[in-house]
Amino acid sequence: MADHDEWLQATLDQNSRFGLAEAIEIHTDAGNPERDRLIRILRSGRDELLLSRAQAEIVLQALNVDRRLSALRARLEAFLGLR
Repeated sequence: MADHDEWLQATLDQNSRFGLAEAIEIHTDAGNPERDRLIRILRSGRDELLLSRAQAEIVLQALNVDRRLSALRARLEAFLGLR
């Protein structure tokens, strides 16, 4: 069973999810199955997300380019041990 510390729970509204999906598409490498799965999840109707470490790294990579969602960016950095 996975440890709960291996996941980051985040709640994003529809506009934030769609904007983040677009940023991930633009600013991260295509061909990564985890990236593609994350984009599908962000475009679904789920407001509450559980992000794995790999997904958190992808989200942080996109957020570091466009500098949006500063609170989420800070949580991702803490989750990944970058702060």
